[in-house]
Order: sequence, then structure tokens, then C-alpha cells
Amino acid sequence: MTTVLFSGAMMAEMTPIYYEGFSRCFDDEGENYGYTGGNDEQWGGDVASAVVIYQDAPEWTFNYCNAGYQCLKVGTSQKQGTATTPTISCEGEVQLSFRVAPWEGDSIFFFMVQGGQVQGETYFHLKKHQWTTITTTVEDIQSGIRITFSSTNKHRFFLDDVCVRPADPTVGAIRTVEGSMVDFGLVGRSYSAQQRTLHVEGANLAGTIALSLEEGEPELFQLSTTSLPSHGGEVQISLQEGASVGQTGCYLYLRGTDAQTSQPVVKRVTLLVEVVSLNLEGSGTKPEPYTCSDVILLAANEGTVWTGTYYWVTGYVLGGVHRYNNLPNGDYDGISYTDSLSLVLAAQPNETDETKYVTVQISENARAALNVVANPELIGQRIKVQGLLLNDNANPLYLGKPGVRNVRTDAQYVLPEQEEIQAIESPTAEPSMEACKILYNGHVYILYNGKTYIIQ
Repeated sequence: MTTVLFSGAMMAEMTPIYYEGFSRCFDDEGENYGYTGGNDEQWGGDVASAVVIYQDAPEWTFNYCNAGYQCLKVGTSQKQGTATTPTISCEGEVQLSFRVAPWEGDSIFFFMVQGGQVQGETYFHLKKHQWTTITTTVEDIQSGIRITFSSTNKHRFFLDDVCVRPADPTVGAIRTVEGSMVDFGLVGRSYSAQQRTLHVEGANLAGTIALSLEEGEPELFQLSTTSLPSHGGEVQISLQEGASVGQTGCYLYLRGTDAQTSQPVVKRVTLLVEVVSLNLEGSGTKPEPYTCSDVILLAANEGTVWTGTYYWVTGYVLGGVHRYNNLPNGDYDGISYTDSLSLVLAAQPNETDETKYVTVQISENARAALNVVANPELIGQRIKVQGLLLNDNANPLYLGKPGVRNVRTDAQYVLPEQEEIQAIESPTAEPSMEACKILYNGHVYILYNGKTYIIQ
């Protein structure tokens, strides 16, 4: 919420967290150091030429600034100036106020806040020979803010009475628990609708809170309601299909009325969706399955594939997953040839880079055909499996790695042709009764139950 009050108006007094009034910038005992302009009703000419800027609160950063009469002049006739406060320690929500006036004629002025979200406008048209007091609310502050004051087109302006106060608990306000942005995350080339819940809190309001989608591309979103009680409530925001590549979205405005002053209260929330064009080798279909590289890329862009959708994935079987025995979720701890509940796939049969591994969950009647304990000849062979790439909580990892979940029926896997497997004389003197993989003369062999299988 931003309120513009003209000269002479007063805002509710609360103990400041931070205040800068440049009160020591004045000529003393007949000396003229150029501390003129602004508060002495001089708006141009040779005023505000002082190069020493006395600060009430130190550590401002000035760029093309001079001091006026107990105020600051920002910018020159040739250069755009900026003035930035030190980091102001605060959190949550605060009220920011300051006075600003143009050099000579009308001017465009703006300010930016790092570390928080400004509720309302940040660009203002300043009137000639007139101070304007601007008050606004800054929200979503974690560990302090810095404020930068600037102008456009090399325009100059005077700045004074920069003050940060705690938010006034008696003033009408609209807040959202999630902050001032609802981010729908990264969305790939194929996606389904998503939904987010926004929790709205109203304070000291009269009537209802009206909700509307404006600016940007509001057609991408749908609201579950356009009106909430004065104390707030929940609204479901749905992302529709149809976003194009790039960053897009719109603003959600929540509007109410202050119960005491009848002034408008506005809260603006940014709805953001970023669509990325992923360079995938497959499409997730049976004829064009995702590769292991595709699954890893999709997992790195969480939100590109959705719970409930089954995709085909292809890769070479390296074995099963050896798990951390002391962890309840049994995350990946290497390759195992004795695990019958999972697979490890890679793009190459001799891949050793574990960052390129994909894990597979085998369940139900697919387990007999896919587990490497009973089927060691699968190790080193390319197979296809169909499963989920996210769990119910939209987590793309299975056993700590990008995974394929719930491969559960014979319709969800394709095994290699059996004639690709050759049983030969063992290259070792004593074949093992436990499945293991060895390299010999450039070939990969699996030793199991007294037999040796050549893989490549």
C-alpha cells in the first residue's frame, strides 16, 4: 500500500527503526559552503553545491550527489544520480516514508528496495516547487533492507526525512502468508495444470477483500474465488496450460478498505511461471523413450513432469542399488548384485560416473523378470521401463538419485532379445555362485551360478 501525502500532512507517529534527515547540512556563522536548496524554498540555479554530505546515520552510498539545505540533492544536469541507504536491520513488515521534491520543473522519481517487497507504486511524478511525502509498506523482509533513490533522464531531485518504522498495527492491511510472490516453478515442454494455495490475512478492514488478475497474461491462471471476508481466507490459484517458453505471469491484486480512514488498501502478489525448453533426446513414449540423461535433466528442473503420468525410459542395467543400512529411506550407496527391488540404469553399460545413474523401483509382478538376482544376464543390457518420474510429493529422486517409480506389470517393461546373450566358457578358473561383473579382453562378463555371460 502506497500513500502519497503532500506537504504539511503527517503520518501516524511510531518509534523509528531508522531515520536520516541530513540535519547537519547547513551553512554556519556566515560561512557559505553551498548548503542551500530544497528546505529553503530554492529549487534551482546555483544551490545545493556542497560536496561534503553530513549524514545523521552513516554508510550511505552516493553517486553524483550533493548536499542541499538539511537535505540531499541527487543527480546533476549531465548524470543520473543515486543515493542508497546502509542496510537497515528489520524483518517482516515495515512502513517506509520519505520526502522528495524536483529540481526546478516537474520530474520523474523512483526508488528500489533490496531485501523486501514494496506494496504499491515505486515511480512518481513530482510537482514543481513542492515537497511530496511518500509512505509505503515493505513486506517479506528476512534480514534487513537497503533503499536506493534515483531519477530518470538525468533529472535532479531533493531527498529528506528517510524513515523506517514498524508497521502500524491499527492501519488496515492485507497480508499473505506466502509473501508477495507465488512461483509455479520451472515447467518443461510438456506439462499439466498446477495449483497453489494462497493464505490471505486481513486486518482493520471494512467490507470484503476483492481479488483480480491483471496485467501480464492473466488468462494463464484461474482463481477459486474473487472475494474473501475482511479477515481473509484461502484462495486456490490454478495454472492453466498454454504458457510459452520464457518467464511470464501476471499480478494478483487484493483490494480492501481501511476501517478507520476509508482509504483503499492494496496488496499485490506476483504470479510467476518460467517455461524452459529442455533439450531432450526422447519424448517419454515407448517408440521414443527418455534416455537416462533426459531423466537427470528433468529431475534438475523439478516440475517438468508430473505425478500420475507414466513415461518410458531406456538405459543399460548396471545392477541393483546397494543402500545405506542405517537410513530408513535406504539411499543409494553403490551398485548391488543382490538387491531384487531396484535397478540402476545408465546411458552406457560401463558407466562409472555415479552422477549419470538413474534408479528404478521394481514392484509387483515386474519384479520376477527385472531383478538382477534372478536375472543376472540383464546386467549390461539395454531395457525399457515405464514408470512415474515423481512421487506424490513431486520429488524426482528415488533412493537419492533421479528415479523411475512403480514399474509394476509386464506391460511396463521391454527386455532385450535373448539371442543377444551368449553363454561361453568362463574366463576365470572358478566361476562364482554369486552374481558379479568383470571386464576381460575388452568384454563385460557376468558370472552367476557357475555360468558366465558375455555382455559386450
